[in-house]
Amino acid sequence: MVTPLRSQVLAHYKKLIRTAQDVFQNDPVRIASMTQGIRENFTHYKNVTDEKTIKELIRAAKDTDSFLRRQVLQTVQTSENTYLVKPYMLFDNTRMIRECEDDEKAHHEEEEEKARQQGLSPCEIAAQKFK
Repeated sequence: MVTPLRSQVLAHYKKLIRTAQDVFQNDPVRIASMTQGIRENFTHYKNVTDEKTIKELIRAAKDTDSFLRRQVLQTVQTSENTYLVKPYMLFDNTRMIRECEDDEKAHHEEEEEKARQQGLSPCEIAAQKFK
C-alpha cells in the first residue's frame, strides 16, 4: 500500500472508531459491537494493494462516518410517550436544521406573497396560517 494511502486508511479507521464512540455514547454494548465490526471490516481488506480499490474503500469509510453522524439518532425516553434526542445530534446537524428552517421560511414567504397578490390584509394572511 502506498504510504499516503496507508495513512489515510489509518486515519479513517480511527475516525470511525471515534464516531462510533460519539454516536453511541453511554451505550457500551453498541460501541463494542460497532468497534468490532469496524475492526473486522478493515482487517478483511488489509491485503488489498490496488490503489483504485483502496480509494473506493476510503470513500466507503467516509460515507459510513457521514451516515453514522447524520442519520443515526440516539434518544433517551423521558416519559411513556416522550423521547429526547441526545445533544450531539442537534450540534452535528445544525446545518441541516438551518436548511430545513430556511426552506420552511421560503415556503411561508411564497404563501404570503400569493396572499398579498390576492389582496388580503396582513391579519387575513396570519389567520390563514392557523387554518
